[in-house]
Amino acid sequence: MRRPARGAGFTIVELVAVMIVVGVLAALGIPRLVGDKTLEQAVFADQLVTGLRRAQGIAAGHRRVVCATVADHGVTLRLNACGSAGLAVAGLDDADYATTDGLLSASTATLFFQPDGRITSDAAGATPVANGSITVSAGVPGGAAPRTISLEGTTGYVE
Repeated sequence: MRRPARGAGFTIVELVAVMIVVGVLAALGIPRLVGDKTLEQAVFADQLVTGLRRAQGIAAGHRRVVCATVADHGVTLRLNACGSAGLAVAGLDDADYATTDGLLSASTATLFFQPDGRITSDAAGATPVANGSITVSAGVPGGAAPRTISLEGTTGYVE
């Protein structure tokens, strides 16, 4: 007895499996294609917070003034002064708290973390920062709302 020839085509199980795979790939891939920067913005803001908290920890631990320069795409830490006048922190690279994404940016600020825990706007510690903030935003129309990093000048708390 001969078996009947199998008809050409796909089974319903194969079609459903392909539709599920295509749906998952679309759900993961489409936001990246249209420029959704929500996740990248959150990660960059967390990097800035970590960098500023590290500056506070270094200032208190080493009993030295740490300058944190928040620029468009990251934060750099220097001992005693900012820029080339300041000493680089050993074991810390300038790219540790930065992003290479050209659409992400942070509001610029120069902060001095004092050994007693305060955040000031000058190295001498004469002008404390009073409840400042840094805004992290993505340059994508209709993107995520900007995230604000809060600074408490008298206690040195960064959130």
